[in-house]
Amino acid sequence: MSSVQWKQLPADPDLEGDLGYEIDEWDVIRASKNDKGRLMFLPKDEEMLRDDAFILAEASSVCNVEDRV
Repeated sequence: MSSVQWKQLPADPDLEGDLGYEIDEWDVIRASKNDKGRLMFLPKDEEMLRDDAFILAEASSVCNVEDRV
């Protein structure tokens, strides 16, 4: 996407229609060890899970985007 196309997008673009994102549902599993919190994000779609799609992150590295606006 060029910078001109980017600037022409609405302020609140439709994720799929305007930006081409596909929305997927993921489960979040909380785990802690030695007082360090970790989150594991697993896709609900089993096919994605078979393709090794997952995210493991420190809890302190994750935030709710709505809280940042």
